[in-house]
Amino acid sequence: MVARRSFWTARALHTPYPYKLIFDAKSSVLPPASSQAAVPSAVALRFPVKSTGQQSSDSVIGWIRASSKVAADSQIQISPQNFIENRQFWPLVLEVLEKHVHEDPELQAQAAFQKTGWMNIADGRNPPPLGRTGNAEDIVGCVLVKDKAMVPGTFQSNWAHRPVTADGLFQLPKYLHAKLLERLS
Repeated sequence: MVARRSFWTARALHTPYPYKLIFDAKSSVLPPASSQAAVPSAVALRFPVKSTGQQSSDSVIGWIRASSKVAADSQIQISPQNFIENRQFWPLVLEVLEKHVHEDPELQAQAAFQKTGWMNIADGRNPPPLGRTGNAEDIVGCVLVKDKAMVPGTFQSNWAHRPVTADGLFQLPKYLHAKLLERLS
């Protein structure tokens, strides 16, 4: 009998540009006790923002359940099964997108190509082929395009988007990533 490889196999967390991720198990804010279940051993996944010395949960994307003691140099596997989302973080991402999505040069080029209609904002972790629609879990939202330009204030978030999938952690375009880091600082 041949063993099949599962579609939901955990993948190693990698840090492609523009993400610089820090695993900070000692000083990170732990998930609230009310979130799903108590996490006996978890590692916070956060952005490396300049802080004033006070720990904040704003920059924590979520927590990764660690099955055993995690060494500082070990590779941690991230998957939808072991990731606990920080429910305070994603509204900040959407706030940044609503405010700045129409300013992104990459998305402006896509809007000029599309000319009119609703344009999907695809997640960079699993970009769809040119002219195709991505998976629902990889579409962050959409924005209205008129006369080859995005209309400010028309961004609509996608409730089906997932911060972590089998393809890894979400990835914003460079410009929006910089704006998110600005917001978190």
